[in-house]
Amino acid sequence: MKTSELPIRPYARLLTMLSEQLIKNERIALLELIKNSYDADANLVRVTFDAFNDDMTARSDSRIIIEDDGHGMSPEVIRESWMNPANPQKYIRKKKGNRRTLGGKRIVQGEKGIGRFALLKLGSHITVTTRTECSSFESVLVHDFTKYDSEFTEDQIENRDIYLDEIRVLYSEISPPKTITQQHGTKIVISKVKGVWSKQVVSRLIKDLSALTDPISKIAKHETATDSFLVTVECNGSPWQIEDKNEEILKRLIEDKSVLRIQGKFDSEIGSFFLSVNEDENKYTEIKLDDSLIIGLLKNNQYLDREIIIARELECGSFEFHFYVFDFSRGISGKHELNTSEKRVLKDYRIYLYRDGVRVYPYGDPEDDWLNIDVARGTGRAGNFFSNDQLVGWIDITQEHNPKLRDKTNREGLIEEGNAVSEFFGLIQTILSYIKSHHYAQYQAKNRDRNAVDIVRSEVVSGNLATLRTDLERQGLSSGGREVARIEKLYKREKDHLIQRAEMVEDLAGVGLSVEMASHDIMLLMTRAMDIGKELSRLSRKLENDTILRLSDMLVGVLSQIADGINDIQSLFKSAKRRRKALRIEPILDKMYQLYQGLLEKRGIRYEKTVVPGSPLVADTNEGVAMQVLINLFDNASYWLDTVDNNDKKINVTVDGTNGDLVFSDNGPGIDEDDLPYIFEPFYSGKGQEGRGLGLYIARQLLERHDYQISVAKKNQSKSPGANFVVSFVKEAK
Repeated sequence: MKTSELPIRPYARLLTMLSEQLIKNERIALLELIKNSYDADANLVRVTFDAFNDDMTARSDSRIIIEDDGHGMSPEVIRESWMNPANPQKYIRKKKGNRRTLGGKRIVQGEKGIGRFALLKLGSHITVTTRTECSSFESVLVHDFTKYDSEFTEDQIENRDIYLDEIRVLYSEISPPKTITQQHGTKIVISKVKGVWSKQVVSRLIKDLSALTDPISKIAKHETATDSFLVTVECNGSPWQIEDKNEEILKRLIEDKSVLRIQGKFDSEIGSFFLSVNEDENKYTEIKLDDSLIIGLLKNNQYLDREIIIARELECGSFEFHFYVFDFSRGISGKHELNTSEKRVLKDYRIYLYRDGVRVYPYGDPEDDWLNIDVARGTGRAGNFFSNDQLVGWIDITQEHNPKLRDKTNREGLIEEGNAVSEFFGLIQTILSYIKSHHYAQYQAKNRDRNAVDIVRSEVVSGNLATLRTDLERQGLSSGGREVARIEKLYKREKDHLIQRAEMVEDLAGVGLSVEMASHDIMLLMTRAMDIGKELSRLSRKLENDTILRLSDMLVGVLSQIADGINDIQSLFKSAKRRRKALRIEPILDKMYQLYQGLLEKRGIRYEKTVVPGSPLVADTNEGVAMQVLINLFDNASYWLDTVDNNDKKINVTVDGTNGDLVFSDNGPGIDEDDLPYIFEPFYSGKGQEGRGLGLYIARQLLERHDYQISVAKKNQSKSPGANFVVSFVKEAK
C-alpha cells in the first residue's frame, strides 16, 4: 500500500468567493471595516463616497474611502496579521484575559481575523495606507483582485489555475509620509466598486452608524459618550448627517409617553432577575427562576422549560437590560396617548443587542424578529405578548460574562451552538412575558375606563335624574318634571337592555371557559368508550357471551358518565342560570371535585374538605352559577400548585353553613401583594399564555348578580399559606 500526504491548495478565487458569500451585503461589509477602526482606538472615522451618481449608484470610477486616526499597522503587524487571514492573535489574547485594545480604552470586537474579507465585498482594487505613531514612514499595500473574481470572464480564463499561495500584494514604504500626514492612522481606498448602491442603501447605512455604539441608552439617560468614536459620511463632497433625525422625538417619547421604564439584570450565578420599574432605582425586585409566576410562564416558552432550569446551571451568563414599553391601543387618552407620527417613529426602533457597547447585527433591525415576538403573537393569543412596535430598548452582554454568546462569521446573529443562545433568548422572552402579565397588566387595570354596565348598575344616573325631576317639580316647573320623567323611562328601558346584553356576554364567556375543561374530560371518556367498543366488536366474533355482557355493561357505564358530563355543561347555559332556587352547595362542590379529581391526582395534589357542624350551606341561586365559581377556583388552584416544588400540595375547602360562606384554600405560592387590587379585574392574569384573566372576574360578576360575594380571605379567615378565597352566600344589604 502506498500512502502520502497531500497539501490543501485553495484556488485564488476562494478569497472573492468568501467575501461575496460570507458577508451578507455591502452595508455589513462597510460596518465591519468601521469596527476595525474602532478596535484600532480611532476617535474619528471618515467614510467618503467619491464619484458616485446623484442617485448614489456606482460608476466605473467610483471610490469608497475609509480614513481613521487609529494606531495604524506596523510592518510586523502587516506581515504577521494582515497578510494572514484568520490569524488567531486576537483570539489568543482574549483567551489569556487580555480583551482590551492596544491603547487600553476599549474592548476588542474582532477575533476571527477575517474582517478584511469585507474589502473584497466592496471592490476589486484596494489600496491600504497606514502609519503607526512616531513612524517616519507610511506603509502602502495595493491589492488588485480583478483577476480573481469568483466568476471568470472570457479574458480571465488563464487565471483559473492560480492558487491562493501564488497571490502577491504590492508592498512599499514611503518616507516621508504623503498620505497619512497626522501622527498615526489608516486610509483605505476601494475602487472598481462592487455591489448595488443607492440612496436607500446609504441612508440605511447612516441609520446603522447612528446605532453602532448604543444610542438609545444615551438618549434615555441623557448621557454624553465618554468614549469618543465619531463617524462622518461624505458623498461627492457633501456631508451626510449621521445623527438620527428621530432621536429627539424618541427622547421625548421615552420621557413623556412610555408606560413602563424597566431597568434590570439577570444574575446567572443565583438564577434571578432584578427589576426596577419606572426609574425607582432604589427598589429592585428579585424574581427567581423557580418563582411560581416564572415557572408558569415557562410552560409555553419555546427555548426554556422547567426541567432545564432545575437540571443544570445556565450557560448564557449574566446580562443587563433596559426596556421602554408604550401603549399602542386604540382609543386611549391621556399622557400615554400616541399619535400616528409618534407610532411611526417608534416602529423604527426595536430591542437592540450590544456587546461591550458595540451593536450585534442584525438584532434590532425593524424587520428582524430575533426574539420571535411576532411568531408568538401569531401562534398564541396576541394579547399575552407585547408587540415589537411597542417595545424599545437594549440588552448589554460582555465578552467577559457571556463568552458563549459569540457572533456568527457572517455577522448574522449569534452562533447557535450548545444551549447558551437558546437559554439567552428564552430568558428574555420570559422576563418580557412577566412584565406584560404583571406590570403592564396592572397599568391596564388602573387605566381601564369604568365599564359602562357597572355605571348603569350603580344607579347613579337614575338617582341623578330623580333628583333633577324632584327639584323641577318643587320649583313649579311641572313641564320640565314631566320631560325628565319621560327621559327616566327611556333610560330605564335602555339600561335594562344593556344589562341583559352584558349578562349574556358574561354567560357565554363563562360557558366557554367551563366547556374547555369539561370537554377535555368528556373526550377522555369518549376515547375510553371507543376502546371498549372496539374490544367488544373483536370479542363478539368469538361468541363468548359472558365477556360480551361484561364489556357491554362497562360501555353503558362509560357512556353514562359522558351523559352526566354533558348535563353538567347544560347547567352552565343561560336558561339554566336564570332559574334560582335554594341549593345546597356541598353536593355541587363534590361534583366539581369529581370533575377535577383526575387532574389533581396527576399533579400530585391532595384534596381535603371540611364541613363545619351545624346548618348546611344553602344559597338562593342556581347550579350553573355555583359550578362556574367552583370551576374557576379549582382551575386556579391546580394551575398554581403545579408551579411549586412541594411534596405535599393540598387544596382545602371549608364549608360553613352557620356563617354562610365557603373558604377555598391551597398551599401554593399565594397572591403577590402587588396583584391583590387587580385579580378580579377583567383580562388580568399571571398565567401568561394559559391565562385569559376572565375566570375570577366572571365568578365575581355572577355572584354579585345574586347579591353574593367572592373575596380574598383576611388573615383570620385563611386556612392555608397560599391563596385563600372566601365565597360568601350571605345576601348583601341594599
